[in-house]
Amino acid sequence: MKAKRYSTEFKSSIVDLYNEGRSVNSLANEYHLAVQTVTGWVKNLKSIPTALILKIVHFFSIRAIQMY
Repeated sequence: MKAKRYSTEFKSSIVDLYNEGRSVNSLANEYHLAVQTVTGWVKNLKSIPTALILKIVHFFSIRAIQMY
């Protein structure tokens, strides 16, 4: 089975909720994710500000549109 891909925005929103005090287990249950998935996102994204991530995503989205 192919692994499900999640957008950077979605991952960032989950990490933001974690940073606001939500537990990994509660987020995994609410959004039907594996605990290990949420934990990995938190480890990978918590040190990167959400605003920066969104700017990067926006930049590459614009670049992709311009290529077509």
